[in-house]
Amino acid sequence: MAPDVDVLAALKLARGANGRQSLSTVMSTLLPARLAKYVADKHGASGHLADMSDKVLVRVVNAVSDWAIKPAGTEGYRTAEVTLGGIDTRDLDSKSMEAKAVPGLYFIGECVDVTGWLGGYNFQWAWASGHAAGSAV
Repeated sequence: MAPDVDVLAALKLARGANGRQSLSTVMSTLLPARLAKYVADKHGASGHLADMSDKVLVRVVNAVSDWAIKPAGTEGYRTAEVTLGGIDTRDLDSKSMEAKAVPGLYFIGECVDVTGWLGGYNFQWAWASGHAAGSAV
């Protein structure tokens, strides 16, 4: 979630500079505050940075580095519709769907800001963009 940052180094630096800060306070400089608090709470990293071992910091850093989304379910085709918004197409390579700013990161389907008429166009876009990204990988 913080691809261009050495999160462990940032946390250790903050621990040395002001160990009385909480982990979530320091992490909120790298992530949205509520997400930083969630990560800290989930991994048992409450209290002051000065009181946290490197093992705890590494566990939190791994959570940030290896973050994954697991969908909880779907409402199925009955409610499927096209959506607006998402990753700007100007930020993606149009042939591979790779993010220009983060090599190796690809976006496809409805998370990209592409819309069309109802009637299957969003499915076609999902399949076509998925094929482009899959072929590039």
